[in-house]
Amino acid sequence: MELSKLTKLDYWTAGIALALAIDLLALPWVDFSIGPYSYSTSGIGSPDGVLGVLALLLALAVGADVLLARLAPSLRVAALEAVGHGRARLLAAAGAGVLVALKLLLHLHPSYLGAGCWVALVLAVGLVVLTVRLRVQPEEVASRGSGAAPASPQAPGTSA
Repeated sequence: MELSKLTKLDYWTAGIALALAIDLLALPWVDFSIGPYSYSTSGIGSPDGVLGVLALLLALAVGADVLLARLAPSLRVAALEAVGHGRARLLAAAGAGVLVALKLLLHLHPSYLGAGCWVALVLAVGLVVLTVRLRVQPEEVASRGSGAAPASPQAPGTSA
């Protein structure tokens, strides 16, 4: 495995996906106290824990797909080949973002929401933006990171 194949955008996308997964697992999403009693739960806990679990799985899938696409390009997944890696990655990131937003909207009162939900919302938006950049400019971003000029497409039947 050659880590030199990864671009900065790959690192950032996988890192944001991992940070979102850690946020969903560890940071407090609901945090309130009444007198001597307090309650705190993570993004995969109740209420609406299934939304957090699904967002966690989608974030991990985006991070894994970004890394595997560069580090093991010979690995083929038929379902992703039919849709395209870029589109599948974007749909998974958007799905994670929608699930995080739904979990945030379906909670109690905003004053009871912990720091984890706000951080996850920012991370989900960042993940969607980075996957859009990976989808739109994969060759240009990769060549910019290596210092090479991007290849210009030529029409069939023309010579340079």
